[in-house]
Amino acid sequence: MQLKQATEPTSTEDRLVDVVVAAARLTRLTGAIGGDDLPRAVLRALSTLDEYGAMRISEFARIDRCSQPAATALLGRLAEAGLATRTKDPDDSRAVVAELTPAGRDRLATTRERFGTALTRRLTDFDPERLARLDRELHALVEALKTPDA
Repeated sequence: MQLKQATEPTSTEDRLVDVVVAAARLTRLTGAIGGDDLPRAVLRALSTLDEYGAMRISEFARIDRCSQPAATALLGRLAEAGLATRTKDPDDSRAVVAELTPAGRDRLATTRERFGTALTRRLTDFDPERLARLDRELHALVEALKTPDA
C-alpha cells in the first residue's frame, strides 16, 4: 500500500498538522509491525495512566476523548486483567479513580520493547543521530504543547 505523500507545508499550521498526521501514521504502523497483540485502546489506556498517574474515570474519558461509559468499560477490563485498579475517590465517594498496577506497567514496558525491536529491525540503515534529533525535537514539541500558555 502506497502512503499518500503530503505536499510541502507552507505555514506553521500546515507543518504542525503534518507532524500530527505523521505521528498518527507512525503509531498505526508500529502497531501493525510491532509484534504485539495488545489492542490499541488498551495500549492507549495503559499509556495514559502511565503518563498522568491515578485519575478519575471522567478525567480519563476527557483525555482519551471517549465517552464516560466507554472509559468505564475499558478501565473495567484493565482492572479485571490486573493491569489497573479502580477505587473510590477519597474526596468524592460517587467517583472512581483508576491507576496503573505494577503488572500494567510491566505489560506496557513489554509492548514498548517489542515495538522498539520491530522498528530497529526495519531501520538498520537509519542514521542514529537523525533519530536522536527526532526524539529530542518531538519531546520538546510535546513539552511546549503542555505549557499552560500554549
